[in-house]
Amino acid sequence: MAVKVIEKLMNFFGFDEQEDEANAEKVENELPFSQKPKIVNIHTQSQIKVIILKPDSFEQAQTILENIKNKKPIIIDLQNMERNDAQRLIDFLSGAVFALNGEIKKIANSIFLIVPDNFDIAGDIQDEVDSMFNLK
Repeated sequence: MAVKVIEKLMNFFGFDEQEDEANAEKVENELPFSQKPKIVNIHTQSQIKVIILKPDSFEQAQTILENIKNKKPIIIDLQNMERNDAQRLIDFLSGAVFALNGEIKKIANSIFLIVPDNFDIAGDIQDEVDSMFNLK
């Protein structure tokens, strides 16, 4: 009976309600165990690096292709290669890039840009290069 009197007095003065409100706030802020909070990465785009390669032979095609498969954009300078080997390399890479849904563009004489499927090439690069060097 004394306990009920104390509880009534506590309720009257509002002490018991504060504890209930504090407990209620804690419960409201907690997520049910079955629901997991969604975590969103703020840094969704990492720094993009373009690889510049100057192959001397067709045997380096596999290295170039590995970079394309790893979704890295590549600029290839074929000036150090013989014409027939350079043509063979471009033919091979064109087929590989097509199979991987990428894109290959000629930038200048013997220089090509190869991008994987997660990149888009906007505009005509040849026109940009020509205007930079006043070739037109």
